[in-house]
Amino acid sequence: MNIQHRIDRPHESGCIEVYGDDPYEWRILDHTGHVVRDSAGYGSGTGAYASPELALRDAISFDADDSVVPIFFRHGGDAELENAAQAHRTADTLRAMALAMNSAIGQAQSDSRHATDGEAQDYLDARIIVLQRIVREIEETAGRLQAAIQATAE
Repeated sequence: MNIQHRIDRPHESGCIEVYGDDPYEWRILDHTGHVVRDSAGYGSGTGAYASPELALRDAISFDADDSVVPIFFRHGGDAELENAAQAHRTADTLRAMALAMNSAIGQAQSDSRHATDGEAQDYLDARIIVLQRIVREIEETAGRLQAAIQATAE
């Protein structure tokens, strides 16, 4: 099978592959390499693609569609691995959000040093306080999620 593109799934563990030689098809694989969906045979309704890029676009879109929930009955250990992997990705996303907000706090603090009037200063001070509270809550949530992952693994 000639693989044209292979990328990590953006929302789950596993990967997305575009394969073939004009026409092209796509498939979504879980973390163990099992096919979750295949445009050639699992009822996506899309058919073959003339371009690997269009196939990749549709595979990503299909994979992101929350209304499509494939259900597989496997050993419980797989579910635990999937849940742990999802929890790790969620914690990483939370940390990235906190990092971005810390950057916004830094910008607001920089702007605050150059505020020309009291109203601007009050606005920036209030913005900094709220952003700091949000960052603290996000970081605490990420910590609780990490603790839950560790407790489940033990």
